[in-house]
Amino acid sequence: MNIPVGNIVEKRVSFEKTAADKKVTQLLNSNFSGYMVATAEGITGIEEAILLILGREIIGAVFEAISINKTFYGLQGLRLSLNLLKAKKGVFDVNALTKQQIDLIIAFNEKIALLHPVGIDIFLKLLPAVYRPGTVLELLKADLSKTEQREKILKRFGLGSI
Repeated sequence: MNIPVGNIVEKRVSFEKTAADKKVTQLLNSNFSGYMVATAEGITGIEEAILLILGREIIGAVFEAISINKTFYGLQGLRLSLNLLKAKKGVFDVNALTKQQIDLIIAFNEKIALLHPVGIDIFLKLLPAVYRPGTVLELLKADLSKTEQREKILKRFGLGSI
């Protein structure tokens, strides 16, 4: 995914020094435009979350389980990203971007966009109380189930696994 670096605001800040979820709250309250990248070791290995923020709203999200080469976008990406923010150990970076740069990111990566931007109130409601390592596995199982169902339907029509 191509995301410009922009202006680095904070780099390699430990979750132990500043809680990642608290940092997102600060960014939303300060009318920030840019993104936050959070990285932690989860149940699947290294996991990375990117939250794209425009003004007082989260407008896009990506979550990547790097070790297993699986990426979730949009609402699923947001759910997993918010879970990752509650991890005890990890690091995050914050980079400022212009509105035009954010518009270009969304234009070239439409699937990261959230249908309904998430403001501070909804962010706080969606944020889990604690990090749940099994959340990624739950979505992986659901994703595999969808793929298996698709393949069964295609086989029924003699199309194999297109």
